[in-house]
Amino acid sequence: MLRATYEIRIEGEVRPDVLAEIEGVTLVARSLQTTLRADLPDLAALYGLLNALRRDGLILLDVRRDPVDQKDAD
Repeated sequence: MLRATYEIRIEGEVRPDVLAEIEGVTLVARSLQTTLRADLPDLAALYGLLNALRRDGLILLDVRRDPVDQKDAD
């Protein structure tokens, strides 16, 4: 699988130190939910990010792959 971009919605606020060691992740919005935009090299990186969020006790609401990246899978 090639590099892909994901939009990840989390309930609550993600502390900056949770994302400090993960490349390609941008905090997009904060409120009662946080939206992250993650440009990741492979599924292992996605699972690593999701595990970091889980370890911090955050609740995952949604993970979506950017539809523009879907053409790479064809």
